[in-house]
Amino acid sequence: MQNIYKRMALAAALTGTVGVFQVAHAEDTMCEATYEEVAPIAMNMPYWEFDQSESGWRKLGDCHSESARLLGRFIKKQESELRGVRWHLAQALALDGENARAAAEALKSLNPDEATQHPTFSWNTYVQATVEFLRNDREAFDLQYEAHRKAAAQDAANKVNLDVLTGLSRCFGRPYKEAYGKCRSAP
Repeated sequence: MQNIYKRMALAAALTGTVGVFQVAHAEDTMCEATYEEVAPIAMNMPYWEFDQSESGWRKLGDCHSESARLLGRFIKKQESELRGVRWHLAQALALDGENARAAAEALKSLNPDEATQHPTFSWNTYVQATVEFLRNDREAFDLQYEAHRKAAAQDAANKVNLDVLTGLSRCFGRPYKEAYGKCRSAP
């Protein structure tokens, strides 16, 4: 890619027809085109390949702005996937009766970008309500449960988690394993 830039600069110097601004603009255009080619493939790579191989973000070479953009997107994707894994760890701990550890892990699954990434999907109220169940704080649970109930009325995607919270509400104070299982309504 650097050779292309050198040839463009040499051609501009020899012909005198292309100014520095135009060369820079051509570089920007080439970087954007390379990004559009690389990004869809790179975003689906496993971590090691994306970060450490020449076929991941490094394929953008000297296109630093585009590299930063792609790296930022990949981090967001990884954070999102990691939140899901953390949530399932929290559930496994809760099902095993380790409520304090489960609550701590569940809090790590909160989405700080929920308002912009998924404005109608209320993940955070689901997490917070579950944490309050694990802490046995009925008042705090009810506040989050009500917020999630309202969210479910606005977006059907929230109804699956509302079913879980309804089970937790029905069996508040009982073990998570029981409330998560037997106390839920039929799907």
